[in-house]
Amino acid sequence: MKWSNHTQISRLETEMASPSKSPTTQSPGKSGRLSSQPSELMLPTQRVKMIMKSCPDVETVPQESLYLITKATELFIQYLTQQAHSQATDTSSLRYDDLATVVHSLDHLEFLRETIPQKITWAEAQKLMEQYDNKFEGFH
Repeated sequence: MKWSNHTQISRLETEMASPSKSPTTQSPGKSGRLSSQPSELMLPTQRVKMIMKSCPDVETVPQESLYLITKATELFIQYLTQQAHSQATDTSSLRYDDLATVVHSLDHLEFLRETIPQKITWAEAQKLMEQYDNKFEGFH
């Protein structure tokens, strides 16, 4: 599936906003429209459901919501990897460093910076820990 400048997100938003079209009534496949066919999803819906239910505020997860969240997650992963690939130095593969670089270079991905930190050497980590210890030495 190709990512063409947020076209799929726009299509998804339009389809979700249309009251006459629900994910379960749309045709599957090549039209680019949503379908509730589980075979079209790459991520395991039960795993997504388990993650959603780990939130104390979530008691039940309707099937339509589960499908939409799973599909949105897949589209986000696709966007993230394509952004990383476009900035990668070696385009034959995608490495962790490519993902970390794109997360730290795009402001709208700031929420992922703690989850996907940039790699540092052991010496850099020791120096940071030493600075942290020195900063809070008087508070022990």
